[in-house]
Amino acid sequence: MGVKINLNEDLIIKEYLSGKSSLILAEDFGVSKPTILKILKENNVTRKRDRCKSLDIKKVGEKYVIDRRCPKCDNCVKVTSNDPTITCRNYFNLVNKKSLCKKCSLNQQVGKGNSFYGKKHTKETKEQISKSRKGKATGENNSMANPNHRKKTTEAIRKKWNNGEMEHVRKIFSETLKKTRKLGKIKSVIRSKIEKTIIKEIKNLGYNVEHSLRVETKIYDIYIPKLNLVIEFNGDYWHCNPKKYSKDYYHQVKKKTAKELWEYDKNKIDLAVEKGYNLEVVWESDYKLDKTIINKLIKKYDRK
Repeated sequence: MGVKINLNEDLIIKEYLSGKSSLILAEDFGVSKPTILKILKENNVTRKRDRCKSLDIKKVGEKYVIDRRCPKCDNCVKVTSNDPTITCRNYFNLVNKKSLCKKCSLNQQVGKGNSFYGKKHTKETKEQISKSRKGKATGENNSMANPNHRKKTTEAIRKKWNNGEMEHVRKIFSETLKKTRKLGKIKSVIRSKIEKTIIKEIKNLGYNVEHSLRVETKIYDIYIPKLNLVIEFNGDYWHCNPKKYSKDYYHQVKKKTAKELWEYDKNKIDLAVEKGYNLEVVWESDYKLDKTIINKLIKKYDRK
């Protein structure tokens, strides 16, 4: 015969109404879930939706969404479901279990927090894994071999990037690129079609031209050694041409206002001038209106 457990029913009801699920309560009191449900039923505690009324569950598209806070980093985490009741249930389960967000959870699994820490696969296990994976996700079996899949993935990543959801990745890229430039490991950056056209034009005029010039940590677009001339080609959108954008315009990709971009460009220009270089800025719209603008600049500095 099993040992009868004396349960504090008032406490169970209080905990349930405060948000704890019957499953959590069963674990806390060391009994089965049906036992908890029986107590709730006998005390006429409505199981449906009463605790959900306190939540601000919103419908976004086809999903029902509510935000919760990660107990460790306090960042917002979205709880979603196709059903509002399930969203409510999942919310309280996650909150009561003090579930961490994905990032914090993964951080805890590093080093000794990893259940596989200090262990190694046996030779037999390695062979088994190798055998099970052989031929999978390669060639035509790779989902990314499908152009439609590649397109969807690209669009999804671009959308997240533009919405700022990948801000942490952008910062990592930015810091890594700055360090690489500072060490002199790269001498050029990606060029637009117009920049390539300008470089070709300068070469056709008989001048040696460098695709980029590094001055301390800054990279400049075009450099003509003979004239000691630096040409910065500014795209109207990427540099917020003052003729087209107000100082308060917020650049969604660069996450800066037009004024902040102009200040950065000015500091970059001042640095080159301080180091003794001649510098000219050519705006995209000006070049499109006057294709002889580069020739005019070269004549200005050519003292032959």
